[in-house]
Amino acid sequence: MQLGIFSKTYEGTLEHVFQKMEQDQLTCTQFNLSSAGMESMPLTYDRAVLDKIKDAARRHHIELVALSGTFNMIDPDEEKRQDGIQRFAVLCEIAAYLETPIITLCTGSKNRESKWKWHDDNDSNDAWEDLLETTKQLLPMAEAHHLTLGIEVEASNVIHSPALARKYLDLFQNDHLKIVMDGANLFHPKQIETMQATLSEAFALLGNDICLAHAKDLASDQDIQFVAAGTGILDYDTYLHLLKNYHYEGALIIHGLTESQVAESKTFLERKLSYAL
Repeated sequence: MQLGIFSKTYEGTLEHVFQKMEQDQLTCTQFNLSSAGMESMPLTYDRAVLDKIKDAARRHHIELVALSGTFNMIDPDEEKRQDGIQRFAVLCEIAAYLETPIITLCTGSKNRESKWKWHDDNDSNDAWEDLLETTKQLLPMAEAHHLTLGIEVEASNVIHSPALARKYLDLFQNDHLKIVMDGANLFHPKQIETMQATLSEAFALLGNDICLAHAKDLASDQDIQFVAAGTGILDYDTYLHLLKNYHYEGALIIHGLTESQVAESKTFLERKLSYAL
C-alpha cells in the first residue's frame, strides 16, 4: 500500500499543495479540484488549468488516484440533485483527462442542512429508490469514461452499514461501482466495544470490492467523532491486517486531520504497515 492524502488537507496554491505532499513523502492523493482554485464539481472547466494540475503532479511525483465528487445523491431537493448529476457528468470528463481512475461519491442524506447529517427518512423506501435512480444515471457516465465510482459506508447516510452497501452493490453487479473502505466510518457508538468483530464483518461483506482505502481515526469519547489517524481508538492492527488479507494493494489515503498533524499520522501508519501481517 502507498500512503496518500486528501489534497484539501493543505491550504495554499496548487504548487504549494503538491510541494507539501512531496515534502511529507506522500506519493498519491485523492484530489479535490478546489485545490486548483476550481469548484469541487464545476459545470465548466479550462483545460489549461487541468494541464497545470497534471504538470504539478508529475513534477512532484504525486499520483492522482481519485477525484472527490461528493454531492447528495438523495438530496430532498430534486433540483439540487439533478444539478449534482449534471456536475458529475463534467467531473467524469475531467477525471478522464487527468487520467484519474476513481471518483468518490456521497450516497447522501435526506437532511436538508447537510448531506453529512442523519435524517430518519434515510431509512425510507423513497430514499433507497432515489439512491438507485441517481446511481442508474451516474453509472453509464462512469462506464463511458472507464472510471470507477467509490462509495463509503457513512453513519449519517442512506448507506449506513456494510450490509446495506452489500445489498447496493449486488443490485447493480457492475465493475464500475466499488467500495471506499474507511475503518472509522463503520462504527455507531454501540459498536465500539465489538471493534474487531465489526471490522471483520465489514470486510467479509465488502473486502473483495475495495477500490480505495481511507485512514482516519475515532475519538475515544461516547459520541462518534473523527480525529487524525493514530490519535484515537481505531484498531489499526486489525484494520490494516484485513486490508492486506483481502489483497488490497492500492492507496491508503490519510484525511480528517490538519496539516500540522500529517507527519505524526504518517509515521504512525508507516509503523503499523511495516508489521501488519
